[in-house]
Formats: sequence, C-alpha cells, structure tokens
Amino acid sequence: MRLLASFLAALSLAGTLVGLGAGAAAAAPVNTGHLTAELAAEARGVAPGQTVHVALVQKIQDGWHTYWRNPGDSGEPTTIAWELPQGWTAGEFVWPAPHRLPVGPLVNYGFEGQVVLPVPLTAPPTARPGETVSLKARANFLVCAEICVPESADLTLDLPVTAVPAPDDSRWAPVIRKALADTPKPAGLTAAFARDAAGLKLAIVGGPLKGADVSQAYFFPFSGSAIDHAAPQAIERGPEGLTLTLAPGVDFQAGEGPDEIAGVITLGAAAYELTAVRGPAPAGAAGLGP
Repeated sequence: MRLLASFLAALSLAGTLVGLGAGAAAAAPVNTGHLTAELAAEARGVAPGQTVHVALVQKIQDGWHTYWRNPGDSGEPTTIAWELPQGWTAGEFVWPAPHRLPVGPLVNYGFEGQVVLPVPLTAPPTARPGETVSLKARANFLVCAEICVPESADLTLDLPVTAVPAPDDSRWAPVIRKALADTPKPAGLTAAFARDAAGLKLAIVGGPLKGADVSQAYFFPFSGSAIDHAAPQAIERGPEGLTLTLAPGVDFQAGEGPDEIAGVITLGAAAYELTAVRGPAPAGAAGLGP
C-alpha cells in the first residue's frame, strides 16, 4: 500500500508539471512610447498559500531613464497598482540600487536600460489548483531624457494554480533571482551622523567596508529631503570604514533635523542598506585621508 501511495503521488506531481508546461505563466509586453513594460513570474505557477516573485520589467529606450524610490532632485518613482483576485496579495517593489543621473545642475536617481522590480505575490490558501488566475496591474512611469513624459501600461499575467509549488524555472527566473540577489540588504554596518561646519558627516563601519576600495562610495538616502543631491560627497577613508561629508537638505534647515537617516551605500558594484543614527562617529571611520 505504501508503494502504491508513493506511485500515485508521483503520478499526481508529474501530471501537475506536464499540465504546467501548457499553461505556464504568460504575459504580453506593452510599449508605452519610450519603454516596453511587462509582468514576469519567477515560477511557472503558484500553489495555494505560496509566495512567489512577480517582477515589473522595464526595457527603456536608449537615452531615456526612469526613477528610483527617491528620485533625487526631480522626477517621480515608478508605481504599480494591482487588481488581484480575492485573497491574493502583492507586496512592495524590491528596489535595486540606483544610478546617479545628472541633468544640468540637478542630480537624479534612477535607471537606464532594463530594470527589474520584483514584487512578492502570495496566493491565498483557498486558491484552487487547476485554475489559471489573471493578475492585472496598472504601472505608471515618468520617463525622461531632455524632457520628461508620463507614461502608463495596463499589464496582465496569467498564472496557473498548482497543487504543489511549481519549479522556479521560467525563462525569467534567472533574471529575477539575480535582481533579488543584487538588491541592497543590511550587512551589519554601524552608521552615525553629526553636523559640523563642513556639512553632514556620515560615518560608517563594518565588515564589508574594512579594507574595501571606497573610492566610488556614494550614499543614496531614502528620503528626498535629507541631503542636497547635487552636492559632491567627499570621502575620507578609515581602517574600519569611511566617512562621507554630505550637504544637508531641507530636513536640516529648521532645528537639528531627523534622528535617523536610512538609505543605500554603494561601493561600485556592491550596495548595502543602512540606517544611521544621530551621534558620535564609530571608531575607525576616518583617519586614513581622502
């Protein structure tokens, strides 16, 4: 009986996966004028109660760009509004590290080329295997070059509901996995900031910074008003990390300003998420020169 039960379970799984090949997640790209957008799933289906990642993929026309969660001196971040079946839920974008985008006297934060913005999507426990759900979303972009053009796309993705978790081997799976792996994450960094006559001193220490090449270090705050984005960020090296001198933003024009500043520190290709608190600099954040 035990062998028979195992055999029947294997047949059920095989049938699910074979059926999945014919009804795998599918979406149609939409050209909005200066970019092409589509929804892409990391898996070929989703089981009841399972969470998978569905990404908003932007393929931006050469010479144009879209914006990060904090767009910098100007611009608007990409947004998405979901229309999901009852019980289905979608989380927030998992944002990659941005690039600096100088535009005249301004500096904005955003993306060029292909941008992958994963979103965690959770199916309810009541989802019925064998059905295919249609996920709908309206994505809005501000796409800019010398001028800015607001564009939008109504997107759909058909995703099969499977009895068991579907393998994450869709054609988009490697792209979405890489986007998730490259996302800035906390790395045990200790950070503090204080204001002096030179500006806002942001001191950061921790394992990833010790002995690292910090010559390309740059801090992207989550708040659009914490710093002057167009001002240069002077770098001083330390044995355990670095200190950046930032120009304070409007948050510091009245009183002492916020008690915390959160954001992303990039070192070339590496990027880490951090939260700095008001207070004295941690030991080893400076002393080795610019």
